[in-house]
Amino acid sequence: MHQTEVNSLAEGLEGLGAEKTLLALQEIDASDRDRAQYLLNVGLLKSIRGNFSDANKDLQLAKEILNALQAVSVSESVWATTINETLTSYDGSASERVLLHELMSINYLMQNDLDAARVEVLQASVVMDELASASGPSGQLASSHYIAGLVYELGGELDDAMISYRKAEKIMTVRNIHLPAALKYSLLNLSRDLGLDADYKKYNQRFNMVATTLPPDSAEIIVIYWDGIVTSKREKSLSVWVPSLEQVVSLAVPTYPESDYVKRPLNVNFDGKHYITQTLEDIEALAREDLADNFAQIYTMTLARMVAKAEMVKQANGQNSSLGLLMNLATLLTESADIRSWNMLPSTIQVSRFLVPTGKYPLPVNNFVTSTSEKTEFTARAGDKIVLFISSASRRTFYSYF
Repeated sequence: MHQTEVNSLAEGLEGLGAEKTLLALQEIDASDRDRAQYLLNVGLLKSIRGNFSDANKDLQLAKEILNALQAVSVSESVWATTINETLTSYDGSASERVLLHELMSINYLMQNDLDAARVEVLQASVVMDELASASGPSGQLASSHYIAGLVYELGGELDDAMISYRKAEKIMTVRNIHLPAALKYSLLNLSRDLGLDADYKKYNQRFNMVATTLPPDSAEIIVIYWDGIVTSKREKSLSVWVPSLEQVVSLAVPTYPESDYVKRPLNVNFDGKHYITQTLEDIEALAREDLADNFAQIYTMTLARMVAKAEMVKQANGQNSSLGLLMNLATLLTESADIRSWNMLPSTIQVSRFLVPTGKYPLPVNNFVTSTSEKTEFTARAGDKIVLFISSASRRTFYSYF
């Protein structure tokens, strides 16, 4: 797969739209080693188009590939050491492996399948436990714990929901991210409902908010909003002096350019009242964090490989200058950074949660209605909990009742 083509499609996704981007992506011939990345992007595009069942089929295949790749392939490690990392199979970053389960759980929620969503949030928790480190929050996602809390809450498992919401709060506090009102609301209401008086008092004072009770003629809306498209990796050249060679070698390493993303909350209007989404997860920051955590290993392997190649060129020059020239050219042509990533993810994941009177409401975002039979409004009935899933890349609203 030509990564520059995939990067270009990702960068143009919001302008081109999910449908055309998916068609263009499917025309790219993905190699076996790029299969997981391809399936992740295809599954995501199908998700934000509302094709949730097919999306999860692709994401499940990606999950199986990534799980199999956690057992290191010796042959692929040799290719990475001697030629470059792009010849290894794409196995995803720490955050991407968690986000895979998170997206699948959202897709199951949109299909009203709480049992399947519960399986995914449990698997996400296992992955985060495996990635947990005393040195920092790498691989720990507040959004995944929030979605887990929501799944448990919708299924009536309030104790587990409270545990998940607390984990989301802890991660956001460690990352110094302001807690969205939706998470504060969940912590307040559940601590009250579970009779956790000390916790409720703590949250009441900390957030300066009180728990709410659903009136008999009202419904609850939970909005999950994906905004923007995460920045794609680029290749960067580093010049390094190697004393043993008495020369400078050039290293090709992956980097993230400065992001031009500006956070855009989603404004929705229900019954004359305005509500906005707030950031739950900063995927831009997570992507850079994952690369930073792996950069020392990438640098060490790249340097060792280039030193070995430089030694080969020196030996070839000693035998034949023409052979040395060919070896040097081959070294340059085979050296490239691994810039693959799940680069159609959103820049931020945002949430909102509020109560509305019963009645009919237009879908808050529905710019691409493709048929006259497609719904443009939904009905909020007494006692309903309605989960809305919206992406800026598709500009469509999908919803499910609980």
